[in-house]
Amino acid sequence: MPSHNLKQGPVTLYAQLANILRDRIHTGVWRQDDPVPTLDELTEEFSLARVTVRQAIQLLVQEGLLSSHRGKRTYVTWKAPEMSDQPIFSSIGSIDDTPETYTVDRLEYDEFDQLPPRLLEEGIDAGPYVRIRKRDLYKGIPYACSETYVRLALYRQFPPGGETVSKITRLVRDATRPRQITGSELIRVSMPTEDESQQLQCLRTAPVARISRVLLDADKTVALFGNYTYREREFCLTRDITGLLRE
Repeated sequence: MPSHNLKQGPVTLYAQLANILRDRIHTGVWRQDDPVPTLDELTEEFSLARVTVRQAIQLLVQEGLLSSHRGKRTYVTWKAPEMSDQPIFSSIGSIDDTPETYTVDRLEYDEFDQLPPRLLEEGIDAGPYVRIRKRDLYKGIPYACSETYVRLALYRQFPPGGETVSKITRLVRDATRPRQITGSELIRVSMPTEDESQQLQCLRTAPVARISRVLLDADKTVALFGNYTYREREFCLTRDITGLLRE
């Protein structure tokens, strides 16, 4: 049997096992409607206590990846998403793209007096701010998750529930007109956190695109600051490099 190097530590043994089994599902090793190995088989394979294996299975059941009933086999219920042929997000052009198939899960909403520490340190805090955590879906499949801070005065100009049907960046742009607004982005590639992996239904080992965005009002105060994480297949960046060629 291969060694999986599961050891006691900050992450519980059942959570470590759940990550391995989750990867088997997301990578297609275990497909929808496949029976998974029994508790005894998994206990032997990973050299873990039966209760630890059961906890890992129950965690995946709670996530909707498995179906388990007493006295019956456990089956895979998760179906691999059929993603779009073309990336959904292409730089800032997505601001004006609100297809009928675009939906939003708003996860959390709260208020803060100041912005958190951030990579993009441009602009002046002008709190209070509203923090909106949400997940964007295309045809019911998650492709991005985000945490966005919007100045409360601007948020109050949004149409009721606007952030659940439209891009927050566009709502801020429309709320600030006709005043001048400027913006910048920092784009990086890294690995998802466990929470992001679950929200985006992607592997912990699959890269994601991270965008930090700041929008400044005419007086250089921060109108919006956000962190956005995209599945790697659903993000691309296009830009005109003609000016670079002429230098």
